[in-house]
Amino acid sequence: MDNTSLIILGVGAAILLWLVFSLMKKLFGLALVAALAFGAYMVWTNPDLLRNAMEVAGLS
Repeated sequence: MDNTSLIILGVGAAILLWLVFSLMKKLFGLALVAALAFGAYMVWTNPDLLRNAMEVAGLS
């Protein structure tokens, strides 16, 4: 392979890595928000969990 092909492949690989990592960052953020929302729902609908959460937070 000549130098031009190697440069083009390197730039393509760098762009592909950037796209993969930015997608993973967004997916991780969405999963984190979903987990927090699910946890809040579970605490809100379960009186025992709500009581324990309030004790841990020092609100009872």
